[in-house]
Amino acid sequence: MTPLLDAVWRRRAWIVGGVAILCLANVIAVAAAYLAYPGYLDHGEPSVALISWGVLHGNEAYPSLDSPGQVANIYGPFAFLIHALVFAVAGGTMAAGKAASLAAAVALPIVVFLTHRRDGAALAVAGAIAACGYILLTVHTSLWNRPDSSLALVAALAVWAANAANRTDRPWAGAIAVGLCGGVAVGLKIHGGIYVLPAAVLLGARQGWRPFLAAGVVGVVVTLLPFLSAAFPLDTYLAWFPRMAGKETSAAMLANTGKKALLYVVPALFFVAALGWADRRPDRAEALYVAAFLVSVALAFPVAAKPGAGTYYLFPFAPVAIDVMLRNARRVRAPRHVVGAAVGLVAAVAMVVSVPVQRRYLRNLHWERSAAITAEIRAIMAAYPGRTIEMGTGESLAGYLTTFQKTLLVFAGHPYTLETAVLFEFSALGIPLTESTLNLVRTCNTDVWLVPRGERPFAMVGYYGVPPYDEAFRRAFTESYRRDRSFSFFDAWTCRADRPGRDGGHSGATPS
Repeated sequence: MTPLLDAVWRRRAWIVGGVAILCLANVIAVAAAYLAYPGYLDHGEPSVALISWGVLHGNEAYPSLDSPGQVANIYGPFAFLIHALVFAVAGGTMAAGKAASLAAAVALPIVVFLTHRRDGAALAVAGAIAACGYILLTVHTSLWNRPDSSLALVAALAVWAANAANRTDRPWAGAIAVGLCGGVAVGLKIHGGIYVLPAAVLLGARQGWRPFLAAGVVGVVVTLLPFLSAAFPLDTYLAWFPRMAGKETSAAMLANTGKKALLYVVPALFFVAALGWADRRPDRAEALYVAAFLVSVALAFPVAAKPGAGTYYLFPFAPVAIDVMLRNARRVRAPRHVVGAAVGLVAAVAMVVSVPVQRRYLRNLHWERSAAITAEIRAIMAAYPGRTIEMGTGESLAGYLTTFQKTLLVFAGHPYTLETAVLFEFSALGIPLTESTLNLVRTCNTDVWLVPRGERPFAMVGYYGVPPYDEAFRRAFTESYRRDRSFSFFDAWTCRADRPGRDGGHSGATPS
């Protein structure tokens, strides 16, 4: 490259660096907006936050399927431990229940940059921009407090560890690091190992089967460690999965998942380019790495296409896709600015396409309404001093959306015995509510239930077309409770005075 072209390239590198900082600032701004937002956009988020809060206070994360209270969620122990840790430091707030996942998303582009900085700043910066693009393209799910952003960060750290081990010839350090990442990934979601598998294969292909086996052993130990705690009973956790496996894969969701998978598979074309236009063609280890990546994506298909899942299951592959792109782009026999432009084009397309996605996301943040719901819940707690209050559901989806701030009640010490998001799954799987669950309402275990204003209690139909609360439960509720007061968003239903098991109006229930 001539001195003039070299000077132009350096100037472009500064420009690209500035663009990367703006892209990261974009991610930080959107994450900060959701951190400050006084509500949640998804019904699974309060469930994750409240189970994590319960773990911090000594409750089981996985009560049995026949226990009176039904709040279990099939995420792994680490999905709750990370939020419990934040709660322990910051206290019980909505922001604390989101902070860990938002921090993981913000850290992802930084880890991608650090992984590749020694191999050329321009490509490393382009990779960071691409990571920002992946986050913002899937912003509805990449920033929620479910485990997906944490899985993406863990996969990025595994890629970093495998690359560092191969570069410095420290296979055992790399094996421990990759194993730790794999164990945490499985501890976030039971299938989480598929996101770390490509990095483990790369490590094994470069360093031999012993480091690969060591990584596997470390991963198994890390996965099992949380189950030594009474908070995470292994038997009740595993009892979920045979039932979940019975869900039929949807052909429509398979097709949709296939379309979204292109976002992650297209970077592998750089491997194909390196086969044809490289001074040093990819070796066997690189081929195994790409093959492991494509196989992992294929393994995610049937999981992502099941009812209740979605294409967000692919998001944790983003750092692996970016790594495949960058490591093969460096091999392509072409002027540096041409290769850089090709990588930059992928990153730029991701960022540009994310703009309308971000706009829709930000429009869904109804600040005034959420603040009003929050204020009303606080006012209701003040209106019923010394009485336990719990959030119920009504009959409409619009009403259901007003119930997500139920975390405010539990953080204030009120009970958490029924999780509608969980019962959507129960009803779809044909798991009936038990007699002990019905007894919760028959004996007025909770003093006051909040139901969306003007709606029939617990009468909604779930996302799978099945009512989460059956007729026996609804009848038991209306026989045990009456509408006491109406507020702007909620009706307060209080226990009828003639119900058995009462002790002067207070049940003495404790958070579960």
